[in-house]
Amino acid sequence: MKKEDVLSIFVYLVMLLIALFIGLRIISPAIGDLTYTQKEAYGFAILTIVVGVLINAIIFEVGHIVGALIGGYKILSVNILGLCVFRANKKWRVAIKGFNGLTGETRIFARRAKANPRYHLFGPIIMYLIEFVAAILLFVFLPKENVIHHASLIVAGIGAMLIIYNIMPFRLDTLTDGYYLMLLSKRVNIEAYNELMRIQSLVNDKEEIGEIKVFEQITTLTATVNMYKFYDYLDEQKYEEAMKILKPILENKHKLEPEIHGRALAQKLYLLLITKPKEAVELYWNDELNAKEKKFIANDTSMESLRSYLLFNGLVSKSESESAYVVSRVPKALKTRMDERRRQTEIDLFIQTLEIVRKENPNWVIEDPKIKK
Repeated sequence: MKKEDVLSIFVYLVMLLIALFIGLRIISPAIGDLTYTQKEAYGFAILTIVVGVLINAIIFEVGHIVGALIGGYKILSVNILGLCVFRANKKWRVAIKGFNGLTGETRIFARRAKANPRYHLFGPIIMYLIEFVAAILLFVFLPKENVIHHASLIVAGIGAMLIIYNIMPFRLDTLTDGYYLMLLSKRVNIEAYNELMRIQSLVNDKEEIGEIKVFEQITTLTATVNMYKFYDYLDEQKYEEAMKILKPILENKHKLEPEIHGRALAQKLYLLLITKPKEAVELYWNDELNAKEKKFIANDTSMESLRSYLLFNGLVSKSESESAYVVSRVPKALKTRMDERRRQTEIDLFIQTLEIVRKENPNWVIEDPKIKK
């Protein structure tokens, strides 16, 4: 089990305890004060919980929006529980979309070079504190017989449950504001964050990215940006330049999230497979990679790792069953979050890789990956 999975389970347990507290100490007494029938009590509980989640989802994204504007950004999209308002081709549109967050996501673009994303990330916390104060005032000054007296505290309690998740300063199953705030304690990460937002916004609008900034100082965020340049070199078949991008990433393992480093190893494996003789690849696999790193490449469900491992099995280890298993995992890999530019590049590279494997092993029977357009 991955570290972020363990941390996510811990945080969800904390949220569950808060939910139990809300149910036993707030909702249950409220039902008694309001003298509801059993049917009315269930309706009150369900309605206040649903409304509480919705109100807090909106409040959090309003916090992101206000903070982003103060910090020097323009808003690209606002997603609340899947309902997304976004800019596309310089027009605002509405659609149902996925999001990277617990209840929503606001994507931004820096208007100026020194734009500060901390305001954007602190916004939901400040908005929640305002909500909490308002809830306490309503609870104190309204009579017990008033529905809002109880509902305000329930809504604030649900907000507390959600904000606990959002402020965690480590990577969970989604990228939290707390995690980004931890990364942005370094100045270089603020530059990398703004460059990443620039790239993603242009990709979103299907516009040319232009020159991508390559960072010498390696962190998780700078490595993420540098990999966009790596893909440019890969598209142009400038493999030596692509390897130069990987070199500092691989040399700074201790500064990176394990997944970033592991996928860089997979990318190096791929470059060796398409540029070096089989003996050089075997030397890299057997002598340079440890057992944990090999296991990561073999088990990782990302398009870059699957592509690399497929080519390795097709050209070096000669395993038909393992190659077929890799292909079967493509649909799951494509469900992970990546922008359309990277997604299409990875699909094209994987299909090219599969054709190489089939040509090398004409007797193998491997079905095409199931890819949704």
